Amino acid sequence: MDEFISTRVPLLLLLLLGTVFTFVWTMVNRERLRFRWYAAAPLALLHTVVGVGCVMAFAQLEHIGQPSNPGMMSLFGAIFFLPLFYFLLAKLTKRGTADVFDVFTVSMAFTLLCSRVNCLFSGCCLGAPLPGQTELRWPTREAELVFYAVILTYLILRILKKKNHGELYPLYMVSYGAFRFVIEFFREPGEGSVLSGVLHISHIWAILSICLGLSIYYEVQKKQSKYHGGKKK
Repeated sequence: MDEFISTRVPLLLLLLLGTVFTFVWTMVNRERLRFRWYAAAPLALLHTVVGVGCVMAFAQLEHIGQPSNPGMMSLFGAIFFLPLFYFLLAKLTKRGTADVFDVFTVSMAFTLLCSRVNCLFSGCCLGAPLPGQTELRWPTREAELVFYAVILTYLILRILKKKNHGELYPLYMVSYGAFRFVIEFFREPGEGSVLSGVLHISHIWAILSICLGLSIYYEVQKKQSKYHGGKKK
């Protein structure tokens, strides 16, 4: 019981916080999304459930053929899999794909922030020991929290100023991929995640995130250029 309280309750409370944030954020942007007010709560809950499923499924994929803990999570799962949910949401509800992606990118970033806070409670995802030290470690989790604070501020301001047309998600992919690639050198690798003496499996996901983000951003910018060029004609 003590172990359940110390590991599961903080996570559940943080996921609840993420759900509440998504609800409020959806309400703030309901005119842009053209959702009725009563759709915000089920959407927020669904976003959290799907997000948790994504990070847990991706963690299991990382450990195929290896012993794994069913409760493991990999944040890259949300980055790679949640876009499918956003795309389906936009198509099934006939909303603008760019609008859905831009708005819910903020929700995803905040929820992943909550997930990283949970690492402080559960004691996972530690930084590697500092050189010559046995107890002191690199503050990688804290650095990631700072990253999320900065990127969330940037994303929210862009949306509130209406300076976005579908490019926020790829920008988030690129920035997080670049951050994780660097910070991963200072993290303690999980069991079975070491590719070499230096590289971890997350280095691969970080590079993939950067490449996909740049590709998507290029396509979005190309479409915007054609759109504005057509209007000028």
